[in-house]
Amino acid sequence: MQKNILKESSYSVDKAVTILNNDGIVALKTETVYGVACNANSVFSIESVYNLKKRPLFNPLIIHVNTLEMANKIAVFSNVSKKIAKHFWPGPLTLILPRRKNCLVKDFAVAGLETIALRIPDSKVFQKILEKFKKPIAAPSANPSGYISSTTARHVSDSFGRKIELIIDSGKSHFGLESTILDMSKKKLSITRQGVITPEVIKKVVGIDIELSDNVKKKQKPISPGQIKKHYAPNTPLKMNIKKPKPGDAFLSFGSNHNLKFNPSLNLSKKGDLYEAAQNLFDYLRKLDKLKMKRIAVMPIPEKGIGKTINERLFRASSDE
Repeated sequence: MQKNILKESSYSVDKAVTILNNDGIVALKTETVYGVACNANSVFSIESVYNLKKRPLFNPLIIHVNTLEMANKIAVFSNVSKKIAKHFWPGPLTLILPRRKNCLVKDFAVAGLETIALRIPDSKVFQKILEKFKKPIAAPSANPSGYISSTTARHVSDSFGRKIELIIDSGKSHFGLESTILDMSKKKLSITRQGVITPEVIKKVVGIDIELSDNVKKKQKPISPGQIKKHYAPNTPLKMNIKKPKPGDAFLSFGSNHNLKFNPSLNLSKKGDLYEAAQNLFDYLRKLDKLKMKRIAVMPIPEKGIGKTINERLFRASSDE
């Protein structure tokens, strides 16, 4: 095993906390995707993450905490946001809230915004590290900005090699898609990034309609990750809704309701399970990208439930206009 990759253990957790306390960066599994974690109160650490990912400085980072008590120290909660947080946290939902200005989170980490993107991850390793570190952690996805997200430690290593001091290998991320981001900083609640938790599910909890506003207009700065048009993209051109691939394609299929045999190809879920497809999506896109074919052709994915999120990720990754 590569020297900077360690299996999850009490030793690797302690090592990660030591690195974070010394303003270093580590890669950790969350239930969504792997993240590059740093001290949210260290300009040096935050800059290291932006430089590593080649991430635009106007694109804010998500801040991770492990308790509502810590969350209250860095964000202002309304009765509705408290209700949502208590229902969905820990879990794959990020809330954009008015920010409390104090020394716990640097302006740099949130791109100087008056709001903060915040969540409690449902990841044992991340929870252990937050509990020992006792401070907020900024952690964007562990991939070069704009490229396919990482859902395994090997993906992180493929992207960054030894540029990260420690990658903790905790197996494959459970969901395989980044968290839903819900903007609660305005009167109308809106989803700024689609994820596993759908607007319909949130509405059932609070009884309020949720808008979808996951695109940033020209000359407008994003208030959360995932709003830049070109994102999650392989180096190979990707085309969606392809029923019959051509020679030179790498084919990404779904379900068993087709008799097509094509090589090379991968099936997101032979049984047509959209959650299985979501978990496999980034892994399979990375595998097909390595083949360096003319294009990656993706079979139509049902536009329902989490399938909407899968299609949103594919659209941002595609060469379709």
